[in-house]
Amino acid sequence: MNAYTILKSLHVLSVVFWIGGATSLGFTTWRIAKERDRVALSALLRHGLAYGQRVIGPSAGVVVLTGLAMVGIGHIGFGTFWVWFGYSAILVQAILGGVVMQKRVGELRQLASTPGDDAALVAAARRLWNIQIVYLVLFAIIIAAMVIKPTL
Repeated sequence: MNAYTILKSLHVLSVVFWIGGATSLGFTTWRIAKERDRVALSALLRHGLAYGQRVIGPSAGVVVLTGLAMVGIGHIGFGTFWVWFGYSAILVQAILGGVVMQKRVGELRQLASTPGDDAALVAAARRLWNIQIVYLVLFAIIIAAMVIKPTL
């Protein structure tokens, strides 16, 4: 076992925590919102925010740092197509997750915490779910690029 293997193991495990958590939270949020259970949805969004801050965010950081270290240790080079593609896509993902999804979550939290129009609640959940689908598809593309390692 060498440093590269240890970094790769940490990298893959962190991806699992990141994508697994994001997928689970997205699907569960959508299901509870469809049921119009405002109490459960408010609680899930509150706990989901904590999970994101304590697990998903740090996992994403470990993914980026271990990826950088593996590129250096493995003498892969940052000019390699799949490397810069992966980091570019993660930057897009950070904007989607950190800006767009957070805005949608805030909107849904506001609607879930007050009695009101169920149609507005479901519509807000749908808008969040649509962004989450884009986020997850982008993640699948990044993972495919990291596994296939295409070159130009």
